[in-house]
Amino acid sequence: MKLYNFDLLAYPHVPKEAPRTPVPSSFFDPVKGAVNYAEHLEEMAYCEELGFDGVVFNEHHYSAYGTMPSPNLIAAALSQKTKRIKIGVLGNILPLRNHPVRVAEEYAMIDCLSNGRLIAGFVRGIPPEYIWYGVNPEESRGRFEEAYDLIMTAWTEPVWSHEGKFFQLRDCAIWPRPLQQPHPPIWIAARSAESIEWCVKRRLPCAQVYQTTGQIEDTFGYYRTKAKEAGWEAKADQFILCRHIYIDQTDKKAQETVEPAMRYFFTVFNRGFNEALNKSAVDQRLMAALTTERSFSYFREGNRERRDFSKFDYDGLLGTGYLIAGNPDSVAKQIQDQMKQVGADHFMGMFHIGNLHHDKVINSLNLFKREIMPRLQ
Repeated sequence: MKLYNFDLLAYPHVPKEAPRTPVPSSFFDPVKGAVNYAEHLEEMAYCEELGFDGVVFNEHHYSAYGTMPSPNLIAAALSQKTKRIKIGVLGNILPLRNHPVRVAEEYAMIDCLSNGRLIAGFVRGIPPEYIWYGVNPEESRGRFEEAYDLIMTAWTEPVWSHEGKFFQLRDCAIWPRPLQQPHPPIWIAARSAESIEWCVKRRLPCAQVYQTTGQIEDTFGYYRTKAKEAGWEAKADQFILCRHIYIDQTDKKAQETVEPAMRYFFTVFNRGFNEALNKSAVDQRLMAALTTERSFSYFREGNRERRDFSKFDYDGLLGTGYLIAGNPDSVAKQIQDQMKQVGADHFMGMFHIGNLHHDKVINSLNLFKREIMPRLQ
């Protein structure tokens, strides 16, 4: 089993009385923000000392939920603080990038800066970000797929041209090239039937997080089914499971610490994303443009409903698998059970949850290293 720390880099100081959509940027204190960046980078670099296989992070915009509008900057910084650990960006939101060549160039730079340790991830993003970026969600899949093809061309052809619906380029040659040839390993976050089928066609690993364990079992199961239809077997190393995780000496101590951190996480997650109180910012019709009637039809009966985990109590979060928490013995069993159920070989733990204090994160990481990692490896 490969083990990673996944970091959203949430901002931990949004007061309860702050407006919701959008949250004015005046609620971001740059001094506190600078400290938050430093602490998260320290935790990521520390994971190398602890023996993790990699650290992974992603891109979000307009929200305290994830303050990495450019995860590539974090990856570049981390490349100079570490020597061995994999650096995963999961990922750049291709449809929101005006020029995917910039993604190809920056990923190539990171791969060279890290001496070939980049995991290059690509995602489509979430509906509100399309509205706030002024990109039509109805173009999401087309922009994503064309941008991906363009990046692959840029990485693998010495001189190239591209004639597509969204991008037209002639006689180009990117500098630098990735150190890993022909290109870095690629991960995709995929849930809809269309996205899974697209991944299967290219044999790209699939990552999942915000579903019940049963739903993720269905998602990965659909991938395996489509792979078998295509004439190949999708093995466990094609799948990445990501979960919020917290370890303490006892179940009681774990709950007392992580439960309020999860509540804060849901507060910043909902602000601007799920509640969408500003209806002019998130048009339901445009949100629906990102999926079709068959996108989630592969789920088994009872698994098709999208769950609002912010309404679950602590036991509910544990029961659905959304959160893994408790004493070391309990956490090890929860991870092993979920990984066996979904059939994944890569586990990403979100150790820094919401406004969890830096010292608590380090303590949880230390317990994971000492008590849990030997059982998983």
